[in-house]
Amino acid sequence: MWGASVGAGIAVGPLLSASLDLVASWRDAYWVLAVAGAAVTVAALRVVHESRSAQPRPLDLPGLLLLAGGMSALLAALVEGREGWTAPLVLVLAVAAVVLLGAFVAVERRSPAAMLDLALFRHPPFVAATVAALATGAGVIALTSYLPGFAGRALGISALSASLLMLLWSGSSVVTALLARRIPARVSGRTQLALGLLGVAVGQAMQHGVDVDSTWVRFVPGLLVAGVASGVLNAALGREAVASVPDGRGSVGSGANNTARYVGSAVGVTVVSVIAAGATTPAGLVAGWNHAAVVTAAVSVVGALVVLAARTRGTAPQR
Repeated sequence: MWGASVGAGIAVGPLLSASLDLVASWRDAYWVLAVAGAAVTVAALRVVHESRSAQPRPLDLPGLLLLAGGMSALLAALVEGREGWTAPLVLVLAVAAVVLLGAFVAVERRSPAAMLDLALFRHPPFVAATVAALATGAGVIALTSYLPGFAGRALGISALSASLLMLLWSGSSVVTALLARRIPARVSGRTQLALGLLGVAVGQAMQHGVDVDSTWVRFVPGLLVAGVASGVLNAALGREAVASVPDGRGSVGSGANNTARYVGSAVGVTVVSVIAAGATTPAGLVAGWNHAAVVTAAVSVVGALVVLAARTRGTAPQR
């Protein structure tokens, strides 16, 4: 269900923005999402049962502030860097990110109640799940997130049509995520992660070879292949993230996994933008897209290889 919900959200978002743009402004989607978020908050407080660890732990306030500050500085540097990587603001933000994230690592190594137990990175299943999430964000999510803008600027495809293209990918991922429970138990979670990443790599590679005369049909086969593989990948990510940490520490696994996924997305979108968006002509944009498809497919393949190399050795550290 978690994996299907991830795909459904990616499907609904672009469609919502494109539909609102026809009657008002795409910016109104932010108001709709804000109201929906508030409604979900109220519903969660009413119907979701609170879960508590058998061993209560204090809030790691220093770790929280350092990680939040470091990640904010890193993402701001990546965003601002698109306008020039040597700008003073970009350099200041980059240095701040390095300092804050370095301090976070130092604090977590000494904290008795660390929000992220760094010893988990010596546990192969945790490494596999975290790297798979990072590769998912920097690979297929990064490339597909760029698709609507590219399709409009380079090929003249409308925003609504481009949103429907994304629906092919995300919608098919919803179906396969729900069906993933039927995968035989003998197929391990690590194998599912690796096969999912390899599958999305194939789908991304199929996006290579676009030309200025391509229509929306050209994207359909690759998006469907990537969507089916993404469903398997998303379902395995949610399960393996929690299974890779000690009992009672599921929030650490899910938190690290989601953080890796969205950091990967932010970095990946920036890389794709740098590769694909530098040109101003349709031919240049198409050439950039083809290069980005190869690069993001390679990211997915590397992620799959790391997952396959992360063989289980013992149990997760009990901290």
